[in-house]
Amino acid sequence: METDSGGTGKKPKIFVLDTNIILHDYRAIRKFQENDIVIPMAVLEELDKFKKGSDNLSFNARGFMRELDRLSGNSMLGKDGVPLGKKLGRIKVELN
Repeated sequence: METDSGGTGKKPKIFVLDTNIILHDYRAIRKFQENDIVIPMAVLEELDKFKKGSDNLSFNARGFMRELDRLSGNSMLGKDGVPLGKKLGRIKVELN
C-alpha cells in the first residue's frame, strides 16, 4: 500500500483500526483523509458477533460490513486493498 497521496510525493500513513473504532462510527474509514487503513481479520470476526440486534453497536457493525462489501465488490480485498474514494486512501484486510 505504498501509494503517493494525491501527487504530493508524501507517502500516506497506515492506520490499523480495531473493533471499538468501527462500533463507535462505522463511517470512520472515511475520516482518515489520504491515509491508508488496515482492518485485521480478527476485527471482522469480532464485528460479525455484533451484527445481530437492534442497538447502536449492531447498527454500526452491519453498516461497516455493508460498506466494506460495497467497496470490495463482494470479493476479497486484494493485496493492495481498494481505494476509499477521491482524495482518500486505500483500505485492505490483513489476514495475519
